[in-house]
Order: sequence, then C-alpha cells, then structure tokens
Amino acid sequence: MTLLIGTDEGLFRVPDVPFEREEAEQVLDCEVVTAVKSWDHTEGVFVASSTGAYRSRDGGQTWEDLGVPLGDRFWHAGQSEVWSILATSDGALYAGTNDPYLFRSVDDGETWSELKGFRELPSRGHWESPIDPHYARLRALETVPGRPETLIAGVEAGGIHLSHDGGRTWVDRRDAIVDDVHQVLPISEDVWLAATGYLDHDLENLGLGHAVGEGGLWRTTDAGDSWDRIDGGTDFSYIREVFVHDGTVFFGGGEEAPPAWVNDEHGVALFESTNFGRDWERVAYPGEPHEVVETWAVHDGDVICGSGLFDVPDQRDDVEGRVMRRTDDGEYETVGRVSANVSRLGVVEA
Repeated sequence: MTLLIGTDEGLFRVPDVPFEREEAEQVLDCEVVTAVKSWDHTEGVFVASSTGAYRSRDGGQTWEDLGVPLGDRFWHAGQSEVWSILATSDGALYAGTNDPYLFRSVDDGETWSELKGFRELPSRGHWESPIDPHYARLRALETVPGRPETLIAGVEAGGIHLSHDGGRTWVDRRDAIVDDVHQVLPISEDVWLAATGYLDHDLENLGLGHAVGEGGLWRTTDAGDSWDRIDGGTDFSYIREVFVHDGTVFFGGGEEAPPAWVNDEHGVALFESTNFGRDWERVAYPGEPHEVVETWAVHDGDVICGSGLFDVPDQRDDVEGRVMRRTDDGEYETVGRVSANVSRLGVVEA
C-alpha cells in the first residue's frame, strides 16, 4: 500500500513502509500540507494545502488543481490557504479556507460557490488565528455518521459550529466549546471527539486578541450540545489530532504552542487509552523529547504516525520529519524520515 506524506514542503509518496529517505518522491509542490483525505464513496484522494486543494485518481502519482477560490491575504504568506476538504456521499465537495470562508462544489470541482451563511455566524467577530487576530482558519470539516446533511466545522480559533442542511445555514455553538479547534472526529451520531490547542494568553494582555481556550482532548455525547475534557487535565494539552483504532484512542500533545518550539522550550508526550478516555497510559516514542505527533493512519494493518515541529513561526532547518509504526507489542519504531515536518499521512492503493 502506498503512503502519502504531507509535510511543510509539499507532498511525498513512498511505495511501502518502512522506507529509505531516497524512496520518498515529491509528487506535489504545494508548500504546507494541511489535509490528506479519502472516502469510500468518492473516487481518489484529496489534499488541502497552502497553495490550494488537489485531487489524485491514480494513487497519488499525478494531481489536478481543484481551483478552490483563494483570497489575497494570509498572515505569513500574503495569500489565502485551504485548511480543510470534505467530500460527501451526495457528490458535493467542500473546502474551508482561512479568514475563514467555506466553499461548495456540486460539479466535481469544476466550479465553486461560497456558502455565505457561514460568514453570518454571530460569534465570527470573536474568531482569530494564532498569529493574526480576526483571520481564523476553517481547520476541520466533517459529516456526522447517519446524518448526511449535518456538517461540523471546527475553527482555529473560534469553536465548533453545525449545519443541518448541507452548509446553507449554520448554528453557532461557540458557547459549547470555544477552544482553538484543530480536529473533530465523529465516532457516531452523538459521540464526537475534538483535539484542541490554545492561543497565547499574553495576546490578550497586549490587546491583540481574546485568547480564550484551555486546550486538551474533548468529548461530546449529545452531538455537540455539551463537551467534557477527557485527557485528565494533562499539561500536554496542545493537541493536533486524536485517532481511534481497534478500540484504542491515541493522541500526542505538547506542553506549549508552536512559538515555544522554536528554541525547544517545550516537552511532548504520547498517550493511549483502551477504555475510551477513562484512563490514559503515557508511552515512549522515538520523537521525544521535542517532536510532536500530529498525524495518524493505518498502513497494512499497523498504526503509523508522523511527527515534527510544524507551524513554527521561524522555520528550523535542523528538524526533519519522522514516520513511526506501532509494533505488535505496543512499542514505536521509526520507519522513515523525510526532510520536513510530517503534518499529514494518507494511505492509498498502489
């Protein structure tokens, strides 16, 4: 099975795991990869990135630009970025950008229209990005199992919001969770998990933002009406992604947000739970003491993950990306390295 590796320097492809560095072929020069997604009901694999959204129908060898509308402003690049991509079972495609905007295509990406109802959410004036206040990112887009018309949108930073009509109108739920939302993982109709971070609280003191949120891993059992933090209040509360496989829940976290990673002023940890968050076990992995695990996948039956120091404001040349595999005895081993931080993993048929 082919592994796609999203990094801060584009998308790479390797034929198998483990792999040697020279086997990693760059197949998409798209700067920072923000999502690698595929669905059983939709042909191909999709990538969201700094330069746009793309689709491959040949296992990641070649890519077509989907032409998602991009704005003309972003905090570090002077342009918009695509942060999330979603394909629904009715054939529609959705893309979330910074600022943030939400777009929909009903003709396989040939044309896109903005879903302006998302811009009308009452709490929008309180959303902000970690660096540039009031220019948030639509980082997470998901559908709810069993409710194909219900969409979940997670905003960094601005909470989680719901649409029950395919994105035309939205219900503002920032009152339920206000954190710096990185990911939403629906488990069932009513049970979802959310991985969150937090803004630098000094921003508020400087008058640069609201600086709300406490980070951590959260769970709802009532379809987003209320949320409970389930990570035990760990200090490693900056979490990019939670993953569930064969009854085990996984997440990696950092003690601080990316600005502290520039000079390694942070620690990291990796946790596993076999009882859906009632208890957690901290496990060792090769990326300690500073590499944060951001992404997970299953390759040939094995849980794999990727790490690095993503989103560091001043890019570090001394940090490489790492891909790890969880062995049958629960240990983690390095199975490949690439030149840049590993932000996303995807598995496709060769």
